[in-house]
Amino acid sequence: MLRYLKIWRIHVRAAFMQRMAYRFNFFLIAVAVIIHAAITVIFFKVLFGYVNNIAGWNYNESMLIVGSFLLVDGLIWTTCAQLTGIPKHIKLGTLDGLIVKPISTTQFLVSVFRADPEDWGRVATALFLLTNSAIALNYSLADIFSRLPFYIITIVCASVITYSIVAFARCLSFWFTEAGGTWYICENIIRSAGYPTDIYSHVLVRLLFSTVIPLAFMATIPAKIFIHGFDFWLISSSIALAAVFFYASRRFWKFALRHYSSASS
Repeated sequence: MLRYLKIWRIHVRAAFMQRMAYRFNFFLIAVAVIIHAAITVIFFKVLFGYVNNIAGWNYNESMLIVGSFLLVDGLIWTTCAQLTGIPKHIKLGTLDGLIVKPISTTQFLVSVFRADPEDWGRVATALFLLTNSAIALNYSLADIFSRLPFYIITIVCASVITYSIVAFARCLSFWFTEAGGTWYICENIIRSAGYPTDIYSHVLVRLLFSTVIPLAFMATIPAKIFIHGFDFWLISSSIALAAVFFYASRRFWKFALRHYSSASS
C-alpha cells in the first residue's frame, strides 16, 4: 500500500510541476473550476427563492448534497482525473509502456498517470459548503465529530463507486476509437447525483438509482448520514456496493485489456 501511495504522490508532484510551468494558465483553470462549482450553488439559491424544499430537503440540507458531490467529484479529478488517460494511451499506443512497467496492477498505474492539481479548488469549495451548511443547521461540534467518521466512510464508498462507473465507461475505448459520446452520457448521469435522489418518486426509478446506477450513494446517502448520524443499513449498503462495483470494474478492466491490440502488434 505504501508503494502505491508513493507512486501516486510522484505522479501528483509531476502533474503539479507541469502545471507550474504555465502558472497563469493554471490559475485560470483553477478559477474556472471554482466558478463551475459555484454555478451549481447559484442554481440552488435561485431555485429555493421559489420553493421551501425539494423532496423534503431544505436549502442547507441540499447544500450538504451538493458539497458531498463536489467532494467526491474533486477527489476523483485530483487522484485519477476521471481516468482520461485510458483512451489517450490506447489511441497513441503508449499503453504498452505502462503495461511492461514493474508494477502488478496496470489499472492503478493508468488511473494515477494523470492527476489534476487545479481541482483541489473543487475539494476546497466542497469543504466550505459542508462547513457552512453544518453551521447553518446549528450542529454542535459534538454532533459533527460523532457523525464525521461515518460520513467519511460513505464518502470513500461514494468515491469508489464513482471511480468504478467511470472505469466502465473509459474501458469502452478498447473497442471504440471514439467513445466520447458514451462518456458524455456517463458524465451527465453522474452529475445528476448532485441533486437529491428523493425527487424520483417512482419505485422502479429509485431502485435503479440505488442499485444498478447507485446515484443515491454518491451524495444523497452521505448527506443523510451527516444529518441523521449512524445508520447501519445505509453504511453497510454503501460498503457492499463499493466492493461489488470495484470488483466488477477490475474484472471488466482485465477483460478489456485482453482485447487490446498493442502498438507493436
